[in-house]
Amino acid sequence: MDKILDSVKPHETNDIYDFSGFRLDARKRRLWRGDEVVALTPKEFEVLFFLVKRAGQVVEKEELLNAIWTDVYVEETTLARNVSWLRQKLGAASDGAKLIETVPKRGYRFVPEVTRSENAPVVRAEEKIIQRIVIEETITLDEAEAIAASKNLNLAESNLPTPKLLNPQPKINNRKSFWLPLAFAFVALAAIGFAVYQYFSYKSVPKVIVATRPAPFSGLPGRENFPAFSPDGKLLTYVWNGGVGENYDVYVKQIGAGEPVRLTDTKEDEVHPVFSPDGLQVAFVRTFSNKSEVFLVPTLGGAERKICDLSRTYSRLSFSPDGQTLAVTDADSEDQREGIFLIDVQTGAKQRKTSPPDSASDIAARFSPDGKTLAFVRNFGGASDELFVVSVSKNDNASETQLTFDKTGIIGLTWNADGTKIVYASKTTAITSNLHQISIRGGASELIVTNGKNVTNPIVSADGKMLAFVEGSFKTNILQIERETSVMRRLIESSGDDDSPNLSPDARQIAFVSNRTGNGEIWIADASGKNQRQLTNLLDSNEKRDQSPTDAPNSAGSPRFSPDGRFVAYDAQINGNGDIFVVSANGGAARRLTSDSTQEVLPAWSSDGRWIYFASNRGGDFNLWKIPASGGDAVQVTKQGGFESFVAPDGKTVFYTKARGAAGLWQVSIDNGEEQPAADLPEAGYWRYWTVTPTGIYFLAPMRNSSYQIKFYDFASHQLKTIAHTEKTPIWTYPGLSVSSDAKTILYTQSDQNASAIMLAELPEY
Repeated sequence: MDKILDSVKPHETNDIYDFSGFRLDARKRRLWRGDEVVALTPKEFEVLFFLVKRAGQVVEKEELLNAIWTDVYVEETTLARNVSWLRQKLGAASDGAKLIETVPKRGYRFVPEVTRSENAPVVRAEEKIIQRIVIEETITLDEAEAIAASKNLNLAESNLPTPKLLNPQPKINNRKSFWLPLAFAFVALAAIGFAVYQYFSYKSVPKVIVATRPAPFSGLPGRENFPAFSPDGKLLTYVWNGGVGENYDVYVKQIGAGEPVRLTDTKEDEVHPVFSPDGLQVAFVRTFSNKSEVFLVPTLGGAERKICDLSRTYSRLSFSPDGQTLAVTDADSEDQREGIFLIDVQTGAKQRKTSPPDSASDIAARFSPDGKTLAFVRNFGGASDELFVVSVSKNDNASETQLTFDKTGIIGLTWNADGTKIVYASKTTAITSNLHQISIRGGASELIVTNGKNVTNPIVSADGKMLAFVEGSFKTNILQIERETSVMRRLIESSGDDDSPNLSPDARQIAFVSNRTGNGEIWIADASGKNQRQLTNLLDSNEKRDQSPTDAPNSAGSPRFSPDGRFVAYDAQINGNGDIFVVSANGGAARRLTSDSTQEVLPAWSSDGRWIYFASNRGGDFNLWKIPASGGDAVQVTKQGGFESFVAPDGKTVFYTKARGAAGLWQVSIDNGEEQPAADLPEAGYWRYWTVTPTGIYFLAPMRNSSYQIKFYDFASHQLKTIAHTEKTPIWTYPGLSVSSDAKTILYTQSDQNASAIMLAELPEY
């Protein structure tokens, strides 16, 4: 502690830096936007200050790390996280441009022009540094005042950590009187610094929880999903496809022994079962093509009782602790936004609880153990989900609290036993998801280690000792079907998943999506499946580096060739936001066509290649829009809903579906904008397995058995024909069918492996 270092440190500059409506005061370490203080952490300020001083230059990442984190080793993700937070707080320049530009594989460049002026003369002095104390996050008195002011609090009310005095000025006196107060000051500073370091170290290093002794619940083949514990923790209700096929039914099984008891047996899917609080009944959802129904059935089987209808096809269920209320997802005629509704179990009466913003939807609600709070997922479009909680109060204006800010897909949530934390599954890469938990007061999430590779739909037993979750195993490939012979052969397969095929107009190339690199990217191959090469690389793109490391993975999808085969349009999820891009089929830099904060997805070229149609929820609901392929303003095409589309080869009509998962085709005239049902094809368009050719429409019939049929609707004869029977099940949700213009070649995406098993594990006491 008494070692004196030889290094010297100049006092802070007194300069003022102006840029893009901001003013940075180097002495006071404050950043102003007009009259408003922008609250920055010390590290955020130091990173910004360093970049501002080097405006226009590329600052290497290593240089930034060495300059800002001088006495502690940190990884590049720490720097990326601070830059990401800075971007969020700074926003964009007045012309919409970024203030901090990422230079791939090098570092960052501060883009705006910076004007520097001196605030007042400064006497520059040098002082010996007695001890270098490593404090990862501390704040100055000026910063504490600035942050408190930005929250309309005084410093005493702000609950900020104790400020750290920067560069204390030693009082010049005799040697004895100089060292005594200085020594006291450094001891006090070290104590404060250690306390603050401990505080921030604790907050910045999330705890890892290990779920022990993971084991399969049943060991049965096929797909199990949506587990739920009985109140006493001895039984599990879940859904299972019986080992084959696509049809889910509800089962109950004792944990550790016994055969499963089947509670439902219909041609429809029954999903999301939950036990009533007394354990005597199981509630579940029966799904249909355009609605769903909520039922109750005795735990060991018996007559069903219908509770209510839902306008949405899938909804998770959650019982209130008193058993009188169910929380569901639904919409109503007055408000078509999906929100959380409370259902009276006895009468079926519904009351809306949440009303999300336009272009968002609320799903997957769960009552807290005491019944006073609801946790739910708010989807902002695409794979951008966040966790919220809201009080279960008769006050309809009860405020909602957002817990996560990760912009990632969330697949299932539950409460821990004492109701202080929420356990949830979130996507960590394009092909994996893991379990996390977060306090209902917010803060950093904690990782729950299960040793599973693709973990979803967690549930915790009432006593908090057991964890059930679903572990999925999937593998998709692209097959080629010769129409004349119906011969099928594997065309594109890899170590990852390959899907979303699109044949070029001359049938010489195939664009497709693959996550073989760990991220969903656009690839291209010869018609034979050879010479596969990657067109996009979002892992190394500027957009990827704009993210916080906890954000959802960027991914690209839905590729479509232009009519001349020279370009590929696709959509990409960047930081949870979908936009339309165009890239040359020969590779190179992509061109971004849309940049709104809403979701723009599923591109489709006009027959002359001048326009690109796409789906957007910028008006609230998804509708079709179009934008010039060269760039420009978008124009709305449909007003009554629209999702995936194909433009007829004659250029006069756009065929489209209304929504994801909804069968049935519509058409809109390009000349007069009239929207009307297309041919009577109630099975066509289901989950994106369809396409349009010059002679007709090809689609996959959504049958619920092991054999699926590819059908063809002939424009000329208005006849429907069965073209082929597929070998294995489709993957749904992603484009799965493409047909050459001469109809000789059919590309089909199938699931070679599609299994899911319920796993049980033990949770530690904490």
